[in-house]
Amino acid sequence: MAGVIFPIFTLLGQADAASGATGSKIVEIGAAGREEAGALPDLTHELSQRGAAAVSRRDWKKARAAYEEMVAADPRNAPALANLGAVEYQLKDYDAALKHLERAVAEKPSLAQTWLMLGMVHSERGDFLRALSAVSRAVAEKPDDPKAHNHLAAVTKALGWPGAAEAELQRALDIDPQYAEAHFNLALTYLERRPPSIEMARRHYRRAVELGAPVDDLVEKQLNDTPSEEISSSETTAAPTPPPKIPSKTTGAPKPASTPKPKPASKPARSRKDD
Repeated sequence: MAGVIFPIFTLLGQADAASGATGSKIVEIGAAGREEAGALPDLTHELSQRGAAAVSRRDWKKARAAYEEMVAADPRNAPALANLGAVEYQLKDYDAALKHLERAVAEKPSLAQTWLMLGMVHSERGDFLRALSAVSRAVAEKPDDPKAHNHLAAVTKALGWPGAAEAELQRALDIDPQYAEAHFNLALTYLERRPPSIEMARRHYRRAVELGAPVDDLVEKQLNDTPSEEISSSETTAAPTPPPKIPSKTTGAPKPASTPKPKPASKPARSRKDD
């Protein structure tokens, strides 16, 4: 079965850079504590645009080169470090991604997306407790972000806490009922119940597909192979115990068991004295 979806990380400042925004209008670009936190040198702004354009083409190596130049020009630029870490994640160099993302959160701990990306890297490295810590921090920094709750569900599920995963996915959908990935992942959690909650899984899977999630052949097969009438034990009640059978008039009442008559006591054996 397909695993939990991880949406592609949105690079900080990407939308403004791609649209040609200039100077102080670049969102979150610039290191914390500078007098002009959003205004970078022209070269750095040009590199930001180049990196964003490479990301939009999924040309990760060119994106890496652009963000490496940005970091060289401004080593304390937290969003540039975070973007470089995100690109390294896409290139599956998780050690490099971890190094850049940890530097980014050290420079600017309030960047929720950076904590989220850091959690994803820890997950790929199999360190789910550190992933839990990082993604929980992302939720704390931005509690109304449905993606953060979706990722927290992925981590708690990996740790063997399916109830917590379901709760986080429900929170994600409370925030954004149109969030396709959360619907899809909730369908997976319902299918993994024992017994599976087929109708609930079917409902969320269909909604996910309606919202643009790709069709999953394995999920389709499991939903189609299970009768629609089958529902989970949480949606059913135990059948009442049938009353004891009462004999009908035709068969008559059962006769009581007869009590065996006691046997007469045997006579004691005669001894020679009796003679």
